[in-house]
Amino acid sequence: MAIKLKRDTFLYLSPTTYHFAQCYTCRDWIEDDDRCHIHGPNVNVLETMSCGLYVQGASMPAGSAAFDIVTPTESGLVDREVRCENCKWLDGTDCTFFAMLNRELPDVFDLEVEVEPKGCCNAQQSKTD
Repeated sequence: MAIKLKRDTFLYLSPTTYHFAQCYTCRDWIEDDDRCHIHGPNVNVLETMSCGLYVQGASMPAGSAAFDIVTPTESGLVDREVRCENCKWLDGTDCTFFAMLNRELPDVFDLEVEVEPKGCCNAQQSKTD
């Protein structure tokens, strides 16, 4: 029997561990330069952005080097509030997207559907989109 995919497949981050996964709290964001160490010198990365390669930590000082390691498409770089409370799939404290995947593909997914409103994941979709 194959192992079912869990919530970590979507990089779900709890707000008790992470601070909203915005670039300004990421170890790769370069302060005051609107750049990211891994996105390269030609990609404007605002403090309000987020991507799937987020790692919480002290951001890098202004003037630090930026390298073209990943593209914004590869990392999933977005400029929106990625918290669950801003997601169209949130119903109270349940993620209806996770629930749908469990229901429609029970042989593939076993996702915990209860999420924290201040949590976030890379499946987040804005309520306004």
